[in-house]
Amino acid sequence: MTTEATKGSAASGTQASSDAERKPKRARIIGLDGVRGLLCLSIAITHVTGYYTKNTADTWKTNLFGFSLVYFFVLSGFLLFLPYVRNLAAQDRRVRMPNVRDYAIHRLARIMPAYLVIFLIVNFVLRLSYRENAALMPDDARTGIGMITDPAELLANLALVQTYIPAYIQTGIGPSWSLTLEYAFYLTLPLLGWVIFRMHRRGRRDPYLVALVAPTLLLGIGLLGRALTPLVNRYAGTSDFILLNWGPNIAAVFTRSLLANADNFAMGMFAAVVFVAIEHGALADRVARRIRVLSATAILPVLVVGAAMFVVAVSFVTAVVGVVAALMILVVVVPLARGQKSKLARALDVRPIRYVGEISLSAYLWHFPLLLLLGQLGWMAGDTLPGMLFNIAVLLGVTVLAASVTYYLVEKPAMNYARSVRAAR
Repeated sequence: MTTEATKGSAASGTQASSDAERKPKRARIIGLDGVRGLLCLSIAITHVTGYYTKNTADTWKTNLFGFSLVYFFVLSGFLLFLPYVRNLAAQDRRVRMPNVRDYAIHRLARIMPAYLVIFLIVNFVLRLSYRENAALMPDDARTGIGMITDPAELLANLALVQTYIPAYIQTGIGPSWSLTLEYAFYLTLPLLGWVIFRMHRRGRRDPYLVALVAPTLLLGIGLLGRALTPLVNRYAGTSDFILLNWGPNIAAVFTRSLLANADNFAMGMFAAVVFVAIEHGALADRVARRIRVLSATAILPVLVVGAAMFVVAVSFVTAVVGVVAALMILVVVVPLARGQKSKLARALDVRPIRYVGEISLSAYLWHFPLLLLLGQLGWMAGDTLPGMLFNIAVLLGVTVLAASVTYYLVEKPAMNYARSVRAAR
C-alpha cells in the first residue's frame, strides 16, 4: 500500500501515460490506524456514559459517538477491496484475483484468536457474559450477567453466530455482534471478486468500471435491506425501538445482518476504487485534488442529511454515516495515493493514537466486560459531569492496559503465524 515512503515515486504532474512507472510500495497506509483508534475509544465512551451516567450522557449526547462503529465497516471495505482493485488495474495480461486461501488464513487469524481468548476469560474467569439478551436487562441488573453454561448458547458464541439466532442475539460479549457482520462481509468479498475478475477476463473492460460492479451490488443489497426493515419489523412481535434493534427477535437479527448493512462496506469499496485510480494515474492529479476538496466540503452537508434521516427514515441513518466515513477516508488518503505528504495523515499517525488503533480489536472486545467489572468493584462514579468524565478516564485506561496484554500475547503472535504459513507455501 502507499505511504509517505513512496514520495518521489510520482511527480505531481504525472498523467496516465506514466502508469508503468507508478508502482507504489505495499505498506501500511498511514493515518487510518489513528482514526480507528480514536473511534474505538469513542465507542467505549458511548457505552460507559450510557450505562452509568445516563442523564448526563443524554445532556451531552454521548450516544452519538456510537455511530463511530460504522467507520470500521467502511474501513474494512476499503482495505480488503484494495488488493482486488490493484490486481485488476495491474498492467499484466494474466490478471488474477488475490489468493483466497491466504485471505482466509489472514482473516481467521486476525479476529478469532483474540475473540476466543477474551470470550473464554470473560465467560469462565470473570463470569461477565450476558447469559440473556442484553436489551431485556435493566442497566443495573446482575441476574442476566454471569457464565454461559447452556451448550447451544455457548457454541453459538464461540462460533460468533449468536447474532443470527433470535434466542441468543446480544448474549456473550454484546459488542461482538459487529464481528459477526464483519465475517459475513469477509465471506462475501471473494464471491464478488470472482464475479468482477470473470467479467474482466471475458470482456477486457475498463478495470475501474469493472471494479465498481462489486460495491454497486453491495450498495443495492444494503439499501434494499434498509428499505425492507419496516416490513420485517412487523413480524418482530414488538414496536419498541430498542428491542427492534437489539431484542431476541427476527427484526434485530435482520437489522444486525449484512443484508441491512452491506452498503457501509460498499462505501469503503468505492473509496478503494478511487484510491487505486489515483495511485495508478488513471485520474489526473488535478482531479485527485478536487476529489479531496469535495470530500472534505461534503462531510458537513451529508451529516445534515443524516440528522434529517432520524425523522424521515431512521433505518437509513447509518447509511449516511457510511458515506461520511468514506469521505473521511478519502480526505486522509488521497495525497498518499498521489505519492505526496499528508499533514492530516501524519497527525493521525502519532505513536499514541496509532498504538490505540493497533490494539483496537482487543480494546473493542474488552471495554464492555471491563465496564461491567468496574461497576461491580464499585469503581464507577455517579451521574454527574465529573462522575462521567471520571468513568471515561478509568475505563479507557483499564481497557488500553488489558488490550495491550492480549494484543502482544494473542493477536500479534496469531498474525505472525498466519504470515509464516503464507510465506511457507
